[in-house]
Amino acid sequence: MSIKTAVCRSFDRDALVKGIEQPNVKAVIYFFSIEFERFEVHKAFKQAFPQAACIGASMMGGWCVGGAVEKGIVAMSLSSDEVAETFIAMQEGVKRDPALAAEKVIDELKRKIDYRTINPDTHLGLVFFDGLGRGEEVIKRFTFERGFNLNLIGGTAADEFKFVRTLISADGKSSDDGVAVMVLKMKIPFHCGHYVHCLPTDTSFVITNADTVKRIVWEIEGQSAAAYYAKAIGVSGADKLTAAHFAKNPIGIVTGGWRGGEATVYIRSPGAVIDGKGLQFFCYIENGTRIHLLRTGDIIAHARKSLEDARHYLLNVQGALLFNCALRYVEMRELNKVAEFNRVFEGLAFAGFNTFGEEYFTHHNQTLTAVFFGG
Repeated sequence: MSIKTAVCRSFDRDALVKGIEQPNVKAVIYFFSIEFERFEVHKAFKQAFPQAACIGASMMGGWCVGGAVEKGIVAMSLSSDEVAETFIAMQEGVKRDPALAAEKVIDELKRKIDYRTINPDTHLGLVFFDGLGRGEEVIKRFTFERGFNLNLIGGTAADEFKFVRTLISADGKSSDDGVAVMVLKMKIPFHCGHYVHCLPTDTSFVITNADTVKRIVWEIEGQSAAAYYAKAIGVSGADKLTAAHFAKNPIGIVTGGWRGGEATVYIRSPGAVIDGKGLQFFCYIENGTRIHLLRTGDIIAHARKSLEDARHYLLNVQGALLFNCALRYVEMRELNKVAEFNRVFEGLAFAGFNTFGEEYFTHHNQTLTAVFFGG
C-alpha cells in the first residue's frame, strides 16, 4: 500500500476510482474544476470509498503525477499504512460569519477527538473553505484555539477568476458557503511549510485608508490606492491595471532580515480595482501597515528549494499535497512554466490545486503552502 494519485481531464468516475483504489483507504483528497459540479464529484468519491474520510475543493487548475491540469479532477488516497485515524467536520455560513463557522467546526471536531491527545508530531489538519469569504477570520479561530495543537494547512476553493461561486465538500456533502476540516492521525512523518518566491524591494509605503472587512485599500500615503500602486509599478493609470500586473507586482509585509538574516515575506496581493480608486486584496491589510513593493524571483528554482527543504526534514519524501496561489499560476502561464513547475515534483505521489488563498497558521496569498509525506 502507498499514497496513490489520479487525474482526469474529463469526468471518468471509473478511471478516478481505479487510479486511487487500494486496500484499506483511510482518506481521499480531491480537487476539481467548478464546471464538474454537475457530476456530483463529492458523491462519487464517497460512494466509491464509503469507509474513508473524503474532502475536496473546487480549483483553478490542478497539479498531479499525470501532469498539470487546466480543467479536470485530481485526487489522492492515503491508506491505513499512512493514516491511523481520520476525523472530519464541515459547517456552513462562512460568508456571513466566518469566525462563527470556524468555531462550529472546532466544536464539531472536539466532539469527535479527545483534544488532549492531539500531538503536532502525529496529527495533521487539512482545511478548505469558500474562497470568497474572509479566510483570515477562519484561520485566526483555529490558530488561537486552546488545545487545538496541530499543523493546519490547506487552501481556499477557487473558480476561474470569476469570483462567483466556489465549492468545498466533505463526506458526500457539498457547499458554496462552507468550511471543511479533515484531521489525520499519521503513521508516517510529514513536514509542512509555506514558500514565497517574491523578494522585497527598497520601495515601501504606508496604508492610510483601508476597509479590512472588505479587504479594500482606498488610500496609500493619503492618495488613491489604485493610482499610487499603478505609478509605483510603472503603469500609466489605474484603468490599465490587469491580473498580470497584480501577479508580477505584489506587495507584502516584511519581517526579520536584521543583521544579515533572511527576511520573511507575507504577501498581500491586489486582485482588482474598485470604483477606479481602491484596490481589492486577497488578504486584508490594516491601516498604518507599512508595505513593501515586491519583485518576483525564480518560481521554478523556488519550487525546487521547497522540495530540498522537505528532504532536509524527511529522510524519504514519497508524496505531497500542494496548495498554490492562483496568482502564482497566472505568473507561470505568462512565463510558460506550468509544466516545468509540475515536473519539479516528479517521482513523488503528489496532488494539489491553485487556490484563492493558502492556509498555514495564517491566511496567505501568492504563496505555496505544502505538506510533504515521508516514508
